[in-house]
Amino acid sequence: MTMLEYTKIILEKVSFDPRIFRKELKKAVNYVSKEEYGHLKSWVKQKFGAKRKQNSVSYKVLEVST
Repeated sequence: MTMLEYTKIILEKVSFDPRIFRKELKKAVNYVSKEEYGHLKSWVKQKFGAKRKQNSVSYKVLEVST
């Protein structure tokens, strides 16, 4: 299992709590490779974009970490 796959599993499991989601997303950005980062970024936007109010903060985590 790649770090990206593992990260997706974790983020799906904690998506019920915006605070935990952001925390795990910050950690994930540090662990995935540069190639995986692009996939993670688009996956988060696609999977959680329409559902989450806190996504603007989550997207900032993704943008700042590049």
